[in-house]
Amino acid sequence: MMAREITRHTVPATSASLWQDDLNRVFRQFFGDADAPLAGAFSPALDVKETDDAFTLHVELPGMSAEDVDLSLEDNVLTVSGERNFYDESDAEGFRRIERRFGKFHRAVRLPDRVSPDKVEASYKDGILTVVVPKAEEAKPRKIAVSSGA
Repeated sequence: MMAREITRHTVPATSASLWQDDLNRVFRQFFGDADAPLAGAFSPALDVKETDDAFTLHVELPGMSAEDVDLSLEDNVLTVSGERNFYDESDAEGFRRIERRFGKFHRAVRLPDRVSPDKVEASYKDGILTVVVPKAEEAKPRKIAVSSGA
């Protein structure tokens, strides 16, 4: 049978304030914190679909315009970046909850080697950026005829 050793530590009076800080943090997370910074880097949601002919990326960027988005492809790394500003007409005062993210964003996706960077197309509609990156001809699957060994 193993004996258990119990050690008791006294909690200094100043530690009670740590509990209060934790409790305040939980309330701020639930109700929003008007004093919290509204700007900060974030990563928008991104989906990647592969077909025989291309890779299609869908990036969620609600509340932005196409002019606010930078898109580049270098060394087979597709990069989407930009900045979403807080509401133009107001500051954080009066908000009870702020869940949307504001500030700079950056997403980078490494694509396979065999793509056609000169044929990339991008469109933006209803808060979704859609980027189509065609595969190079040599990367596309092709059907090979099999002859009978007669």
